[in-house]
Amino acid sequence: MNFYNEFLHQIINWQYNLNDSVASYINSVNENGLSAVMVVLAISFIYGLVHAAGPGHGKALVSFYFLSRGGSYKKAIKLGYLISIVHAFSALSITFVIYFILKGLFSKTFQELSNISMIISAVMIVAVGIYLLVKAIKAKKEKEQTDFSNEKSEYAVAFSVGVVPCPGVMSIVLFCISTGNLYLGVLSAIVMSLGMGLTISLAGILTSYASSKSGSFLKTKGYLLEMFGAIFIILLGVFLFTINTQSLFTPQDAAPIF
Repeated sequence: MNFYNEFLHQIINWQYNLNDSVASYINSVNENGLSAVMVVLAISFIYGLVHAAGPGHGKALVSFYFLSRGGSYKKAIKLGYLISIVHAFSALSITFVIYFILKGLFSKTFQELSNISMIISAVMIVAVGIYLLVKAIKAKKEKEQTDFSNEKSEYAVAFSVGVVPCPGVMSIVLFCISTGNLYLGVLSAIVMSLGMGLTISLAGILTSYASSKSGSFLKTKGYLLEMFGAIFIILLGVFLFTINTQSLFTPQDAAPIF
């Protein structure tokens, strides 16, 4: 447990450092041009790798998928990138809607817009988590597993996981928009999704391997992982809502938590 806590702490530190770096280079894009853009995209890819290694991003549900049904490494890579693509598209869509609506209605600073966006995102995360938890409980009561036996179900899994907007992507895109670098924000989100897809795919590959070596318990009790994943998503949403609500009403200029 101590190792896991230390690992998460290190992941958070890396994210903060990468976030500071990418913000610095985004600010220098107008001066340094293409070289700064390339650095921003490179950092975005690394940020995606590290960010997806932390809590959330569907790794628990991906684990449930492969532990309960098994699957090839090719399928793990496919599912990982399906999730990351939907994840990034969801974050981009919600960010644009939130930003331009709030910007049009109110005179807000980037800091205030970021906090409000994170709060709305947190509410959506909690809603999705509750939906997934109810679905898992219903499957348990009916004593049947969610049917992951066909290709259609892969897209259902990717959507149910990826529809949760990524606060990391939202924050970087918001920052790019606020500095007049809209297209760079979109490119950064796409590159981040490539990094996240790689990490999620690796999680799928590992659990696919574990599934081939596991006994019947994991295959028949896989819904427990789905329930755990849903509960964690709810807690993550509550945490983001609480922290960013406090930041919004705090006098000092506190950064949004993502």
